Amino acid sequence: MATDLETLLLKVLAGINANAGSANSTTTYKDAIKLTDIAAKQLLDTIMADIQFTGKLSKADLTDFVTKYNTAANKQLETVVQTVRSQTKPGDTEEDIKNIIKTTSESFFQPKDFAKDYLWSKVNFADEKTLGAKALDALTNARQIAKSFNLSTVSDIEIQAAAKRIATGKITAEDYKTELAAKAAAEYPQLMDRFKSTPGATVRSLYNPILKAVADAWEVDVDSLDLNDPFIDSLLRPDGVTGKKSSATTGEATQKALMHPNADKTQKQISNAKNAATSLARALGFGI
Repeated sequence: MATDLETLLLKVLAGINANAGSANSTTTYKDAIKLTDIAAKQLLDTIMADIQFTGKLSKADLTDFVTKYNTAANKQLETVVQTVRSQTKPGDTEEDIKNIIKTTSESFFQPKDFAKDYLWSKVNFADEKTLGAKALDALTNARQIAKSFNLSTVSDIEIQAAAKRIATGKITAEDYKTELAAKAAAEYPQLMDRFKSTPGATVRSLYNPILKAVADAWEVDVDSLDLNDPFIDSLLRPDGVTGKKSSATTGEATQKALMHPNADKTQKQISNAKNAATSLARALGFGI
């Protein structure tokens, strides 16, 4: 804001008191905050660099920002003025009023936050090519979190909306996990109590022992296993979303994984096959 809040409020309150009883007493503080185009551009340029904004604003955008900024700032100023006036008693000194201002306007209009919100509203998370590093990181993170829950009820547009909230600081990645855990309890009812007792857990993390058993049997990275794979899902949710039948034990997962065609591709199975072929050849007298 162009003028210090405390100084501005003191001037506004002084003006109201001076005009008490007159027609101007309720309008003195109207439009007390007036952001200029030059100041607006400086503010926006600073925030653009901060959030790694890659878009471009037109003259119309700048005018729109100034109008919305001044309207929002003055509206909140009006609220603060009325609150401070209601708490000011006859005989209060300037210091008393300053203390009232400090306690009633801690969350007063923040120029940088308003500018950030305005710029983020211009970012299209559906178009990855236009995203800056910060936005792209948030989108990648949101997608990874969503993938770790494997929910059929979460769409791409919802993931993009979550990414924007993460990028703008409205929520954290952990907050998003909590949101998805609530939804996951419906699709994975057998995990409901575990989600409640393990904040921050995901479907993948809770089922990691089973996934690791399969990964070891197939000699692959556990992270490469897709929760949406029919075979994997049958181990985790034998009866689907009903949730009455327990998931496979690690022993059962290993046994079933070794019977799966993917097990034939492992070095162990290939080596066993070679040894078996060699033994058979020797038994037939081929002298290998």
